[in-house]
Amino acid sequence: MESGIVYNIQRMSTKDGPGLRTTVFLKGCPLHCLWCSNPESQSFHPQLLLFDNLCRSCGACARVCPHDAVIKVGDVYNRDRVLCRDCGACVEVCPTKARVMSGSRMTVGDVMTVVDRDSLFYANSEGGVTFGGGEPTAAGDFLIALLQDCANKGYHTCVDTCGVCLPDQFRKVMALTDLFLFDCKHMDPEEHRRLTGLDNALVLENLRQVLESGREVHIRVPLMPRLNDSEENIRALSEFLRRYGKTDVDVLPCHAFGGSKYDALRLPRPAMTAYPADELKKALERFARHGLNVTIV
Repeated sequence: MESGIVYNIQRMSTKDGPGLRTTVFLKGCPLHCLWCSNPESQSFHPQLLLFDNLCRSCGACARVCPHDAVIKVGDVYNRDRVLCRDCGACVEVCPTKARVMSGSRMTVGDVMTVVDRDSLFYANSEGGVTFGGGEPTAAGDFLIALLQDCANKGYHTCVDTCGVCLPDQFRKVMALTDLFLFDCKHMDPEEHRRLTGLDNALVLENLRQVLESGREVHIRVPLMPRLNDSEENIRALSEFLRRYGKTDVDVLPCHAFGGSKYDALRLPRPAMTAYPADELKKALERFARHGLNVTIV
C-alpha cells in the first residue's frame, strides 16, 4: 500500500474549501519561499522541533536518546545536530511537549481511517477532504491513491497547490480533484526564482491546464510587502487570468506567524512583517484597478 510523510491532519476545518473538511498536510515542498510560515513543511523527512521556552530541564530526553545526541546548554536540553537522527525517542518522554516531531510515515489506510470519521459532516455540510502541504503533488502516487480513495467514497476533494509539478503528473491529480486552491506567487520567472528558489514555468503551465480544464479553481495570492505587490506584478497576473475569464482572487496578506517554529528548527526567522493597514489598502487598490475582485482569506 502507498505511504508518505504526513505532518498534520486537521479535522473540522472551515478554511480549506467549502463546508466542513478534513485537511491532510503532506510533508515536503520543492519551493523555499522567503515568507513561509510553516518551515517544518518544507523537508521531505520527519523533523524534531525544540521549543526552549517549554523545557523544564528534567533530563528525560537525555536518558532515552539512543544516539547520545542530547546536550545541555544552560538550563535547556538541546541536541547535537550531527548525532541526532530525528528518531523521536525523546519526544515520547518529554512531559511538557518541548520536543515535537513534525511528520510521520502513514499508509493510505492510516490516513483514510482518520478521514472517514467525519464522513457524515462532509455530507451534511457539502464539505470534504483537502490535501495541502508542503506541496501535496510532490507526494506523487501517495496523493493519487488518497484522491482515488476519496473519489471512490464520494468525498469532495480539494488540492492546495503551488503548481510545481510535472504536467503529466498534474493531469493525474486534476482528474481526481474537484477544487484547486492555486497559489500565484509572482508572474516574473526570475523574481519567482529569487523569492521561492525556482522559476514559475511549471506553475504557469499547470495553471493553464487547470483553467482550461473547467475544474473549479480559486487563485490565491500570498501578498508580501514590496516583494510581489507591485503594480507590474498585479497587472501581469490580471492579464494572464483574464485570458481565461478569471477575475476573482483570494489574497492572503503577509503575517508574522510561524516565527517560533523557525526557532524550534534552529533556522533564521524570515525578515517579514505584517502589512500596516494603509499599505495593505493601497496594495488591494491595485487589484481593483486591474479588474480583479479580491477576497481576503
